[in-house]
Amino acid sequence: MGRPKKAQPAIEKPPAKLPGTLDLVVEQHRTWDFFLHKLFELAQTFGYQRVDCSLVEDARLFKPWEQAGGELVVFADTKGTRLAVKPLNLFGLARMYLDYRFFEKEKSSKWCYVSPIAFIRNGQIMQSHEFGFQVFGETSPIVDAQMINMLLKLFTELELKNVSLEINNIGCLECLPAYQEVLRGFYKEKKYDLCEQCLEDLERNPVNILACANLSCSTVSTEAPVLIDYLCENCRKHFIKVLEGLDELSIPYNLNQKVIGKPWSRKTVFEIRSSTEKGEVVLGQGCHADDLLQSMAGPIVQALGFSATIEAILSAFEEAEVRVNQQHKADVYLVPLGDLAAKKTLKLFSELWSNNIVASEFIGPGSIKTQLKLAESNKVSIALIIGQKEARDGTVILRDVRSGMQELFEASRIIEEVKKRLGK
Repeated sequence: MGRPKKAQPAIEKPPAKLPGTLDLVVEQHRTWDFFLHKLFELAQTFGYQRVDCSLVEDARLFKPWEQAGGELVVFADTKGTRLAVKPLNLFGLARMYLDYRFFEKEKSSKWCYVSPIAFIRNGQIMQSHEFGFQVFGETSPIVDAQMINMLLKLFTELELKNVSLEINNIGCLECLPAYQEVLRGFYKEKKYDLCEQCLEDLERNPVNILACANLSCSTVSTEAPVLIDYLCENCRKHFIKVLEGLDELSIPYNLNQKVIGKPWSRKTVFEIRSSTEKGEVVLGQGCHADDLLQSMAGPIVQALGFSATIEAILSAFEEAEVRVNQQHKADVYLVPLGDLAAKKTLKLFSELWSNNIVASEFIGPGSIKTQLKLAESNKVSIALIIGQKEARDGTVILRDVRSGMQELFEASRIIEEVKKRLGK
């Protein structure tokens, strides 16, 4: 028989990661998992239940996103129906709320979620994970304050630096159109100081100009009419009660007219930010979307939500130099020496697991000295050593990693002895 031919690679070199897509290396995933643990723990405390909506929807569901200038990742099914990957979760959650008729089952639905999203920006697919909280149903200004309270607790417990609340009220369909006209008149007199994007927004939605980061536009906006002065009576009362709730909770806030939310935002809009010497990160945004369900042929239902992305969280952790340690520490370190010993550790590993003892081992060749150093660096107190002789004799060496003392035990007794040493 001849020597087997060398397989030809399908591609000469792997293509690079696509711009806008997301890889999570070990350290990032450790941070993300730590964050999610805190997120769901707090969500449960505040009465939010986890849900997930479909990754792919009928593209018509995202009409407000497209009307606001957003571009979808779209494709067609075999019937020619235009489908899209969700660019955010809000619309899918609203569709799910109506599909399952939650409005008939409960007065208020409080949900939390973590889910992938994707959209197109400047011709490039942008992939992310979005998390958030959503309330559908009967709400009050106190619910706004309590959601903000929960979020601030979450981010401060994560040891993020200088967490702050920026808040505004964007009004409703009753008062917002009148304010837009006032704003349009104001900016028309200043149009030569506006950037090209703001000139486009001047007719379409002049409120967007308030949030423009361009220096000239921002300078002009400092003199713009304040929306709070144009709120209808219902929005004004709602906002006063939200602020009173924050005062009751001793939560400091900044009234910020540049916080305008999304085109579908109504009433309270807010951002939570974290700042360090390196810069400021917007952790996420919250708002009401009280017209959303009605626009989807549903009942008149209030909707309050907050959303953020994984990039914001990882960036905030990096800026604040917060390091997340390995969460699940091993109880025992397995040290097999040779092929026969490695086979024996397969069964031992399984038996340890069945007895709620977390075991770890070095994968690959390595001397006993190297493996014991790894056990010590991982702060594991017990090492179980199986050499070729122990593998044949059915024995295991139990070594106290700190003291270096070791004893020989029958393999049948080792689980009992390890449990005794660990106090389990």
